[in-house]
Amino acid sequence: MAPRKKPAPRKKAAAPKRPAASRRANTGRYTKVRFKFRGKPLLPDLPLAAVVAAEGLTFYWTGILRALLVNVAGRSVLDVELVNDSEQHVQKGKEELLTGEIDRAISEFRIAIAKQRDNASAHLNLGVALKLKGDKAGAKAALEKARGLDPEGAMGKEAERVLQGLGSAPDIGTGGF
Repeated sequence: MAPRKKPAPRKKAAAPKRPAASRRANTGRYTKVRFKFRGKPLLPDLPLAAVVAAEGLTFYWTGILRALLVNVAGRSVLDVELVNDSEQHVQKGKEELLTGEIDRAISEFRIAIAKQRDNASAHLNLGVALKLKGDKAGAKAALEKARGLDPEGAMGKEAERVLQGLGSAPDIGTGGF
C-alpha cells in the first residue's frame, strides 16, 4: 500500500475586523455609576456591572417590593449618575498636550470622541491640538463641531474664540506667513 499523503493545511479565515465593531459597541456606552449626596460624590465611581449585579441580588434576596422601597427611598437621598470614560480620556489628552506630546493628545481626544460623539470638550481640545500640529483644516472642523455642540456654553464660546484666531494665524505646517 502506498503511504497516505497528508492533506494540505487549511488557511484560516480572516478574522472579522474588531476595531469597527468595538468602536460601535463603545460609542456612548456608560461604564460606571457615580453616587452623589447633595451634589458631591459619595464613593469612587463603581463599575456599572457591579451595580447591576447588586440590584439583581437585591431582587433575589429580598423580593421586588423591598427592592422598590429601597430604590425609591435611596433616590430621595442619593443622586445616581451614569458615567462614561470619555472625560477621563479628555483629561489624559490635556495632560499629554501640556507635556508636549501632541500626537498622543490627539489620540486621546479621538478616543474620547469615539466613546461620546457629542462631547464638546473633546472636540474643542482636539481642535486646539490639531492647530498646534499645523492641521488647520482638521482644527477648523473639530472647533466648528465643538461650537455646534455647545453654542451658548463655555465650550462653544471658547471654540469660537480659537476659530477666530485660526483664521488670522499663519499656517504653521507649511511655514506660510
